[in-house]
Amino acid sequence: MNMTKTHGEQIGGGTSGYLEEWGRPISDGIHRILSRMNGDDRTTYSIWRLAEPGGDPRRMGETFIQAAGSADKLAIEARVMTSDGTSHLYAVGRQEPHNNETTTVPISDKRMVRVFTNEIFTADEAAVIFMTFYLTDAVAQPYQLREIDLSVPQSEER
Repeated sequence: MNMTKTHGEQIGGGTSGYLEEWGRPISDGIHRILSRMNGDDRTTYSIWRLAEPGGDPRRMGETFIQAAGSADKLAIEARVMTSDGTSHLYAVGRQEPHNNETTTVPISDKRMVRVFTNEIFTADEAAVIFMTFYLTDAVAQPYQLREIDLSVPQSEER
């Protein structure tokens, strides 16, 4: 069991804490949380690497991954470091055409975000993407990243 606290997590925009094993592997805990997201009162989940092991889990690091929605319809965003040493925010998607079709995903009881149809995942799929990010600080192939334009509003009313 890894006792070093290397990551923080936040469930539903509430209090941040350490991502820990709590009697089960990290991968099981991540999957359990994502599987319980319901698009109503449990709509978001985030994890990030702490600036230093055992550091303050309330301080989100330079990189993170977050999901919003419900267990059967999750949108995933990741802020990752690029080769030039800067971080950028991306929507995670499959490498399949979306034909400019979009769908909405709740991010709170009042707000939703619009994403392309190839950017929707189930809790099972999202758990693999989250675990890979936990281990590597990156989103692995075969997924693609679409940079999010932060100069335009990212959410709309439900």
